[in-house]
Amino acid sequence: MRVGKASSVVLLGSGAWYGVVSTAAAQGQPVSGQSGVKYAHTLEVSRFAVGDGSHRETEGPFERVIGDKGVFFVDTVTGASLAVPNGVALPKPPAEAQAPANYPPEALAYPQPLTTNPEEHSAAVKAYLVAAGVPAAEVSGTHVTTTMAGGGPVRGGVQPSQSRLLWYTTHLERSLAGIPVESSYAFAALDSNGKVITEGVFWPAIPESVASGARAFAEKLAAPRERAAFLARVRKAKPDAGEAAGSVKIVHTSGAYHGPFQALAVYSIVVPSPRGGKVQILRFDQNGARVQLNDEAPTEADSPKHR
Repeated sequence: MRVGKASSVVLLGSGAWYGVVSTAAAQGQPVSGQSGVKYAHTLEVSRFAVGDGSHRETEGPFERVIGDKGVFFVDTVTGASLAVPNGVALPKPPAEAQAPANYPPEALAYPQPLTTNPEEHSAAVKAYLVAAGVPAAEVSGTHVTTTMAGGGPVRGGVQPSQSRLLWYTTHLERSLAGIPVESSYAFAALDSNGKVITEGVFWPAIPESVASGARAFAEKLAAPRERAAFLARVRKAKPDAGEAAGSVKIVHTSGAYHGPFQALAVYSIVVPSPRGGKVQILRFDQNGARVQLNDEAPTEADSPKHR
């Protein structure tokens, strides 16, 4: 298993630091043409504890089970689920506190992490979610985000060197017939008792025609002449795509979208915004024509970068 640090960012507003590591694991893949199996996560199989005084609320298509420790949320239209703990109570620091030593992160009632080893955490989360019902053959890898707590003087801000690990969150990666499924997710963070701190799942069914079409699309682009002709059509349809490298992926509408479900095999590339703002994800069909999912806003509406 290879582990590599991909990115890190300090969130000064929350006093937390997040880093990302990736793992690439050789997993069993579905045979070419196999459809993607739907998995809907439920509180009955979850290790998340909503706590005492739990009660169920329904508002339109949304169902929530609420307790004194957290909330388990289900979108009954898409099957997407999310478990969120209640916020940690922050005791008021002493007035003279000027440095982390005077008010350490341990003063907060944070859960303890399952382990300080991200690979061990990923193995535990994968075993938990697969046992709950995520199709093992569709799990092609994992990546991990880390949540850390830190402190520091008001003027100096959060000091990463004085931060400590709160927990890891492991995200399962989905593939069908060797093609990544970009929009599905299943993640969980486990505490020292193996209980869930937070988790979320959206793993919809993918039609066999989409999976087999994606595999055929990728095999076609493996031929140099076919790839060159395809990329020429892509640049004609979207000149600012330039020479950006891309790959074939399966994409689908999000877990928050209540319109008709849509899944597509696309060639996906990431390019800088022409206005200097956020990057654009450009997707093309097998003919090199631009495609967008039903729940996506036009990328041309990207706002300009403020300087």
